[in-house]
Amino acid sequence: MVRTILQEGDNPSPEALARLAALDGRPVDTSDISEATDEELKEIARQVREKRRKKMFSLRLSNETIEWWQQLGEGYTGIMARLLEKAKSHPEWIKQCL
Repeated sequence: MVRTILQEGDNPSPEALARLAALDGRPVDTSDISEATDEELKEIARQVREKRRKKMFSLRLSNETIEWWQQLGEGYTGIMARLLEKAKSHPEWIKQCL
């Protein structure tokens, strides 16, 4: 088994792409996986809900910055949230702001 973990925005290596292409059309063998119990399914659902839960967060910004973001239209706060999430995997962005 070969495991490759890619983050959003990563470019897979040519070798990784070749391994994926070789798997195209092959059926997935699930014979060694046991069925999940009702309790396990409930726990998985609880964990998914917990992961999706969001907290309210307050941030002070200049009027100019707020107006700029609002120009993006409906959903601009979601765009801001996704940008902050993406910044976690780009420490160089943070260093530029220190």
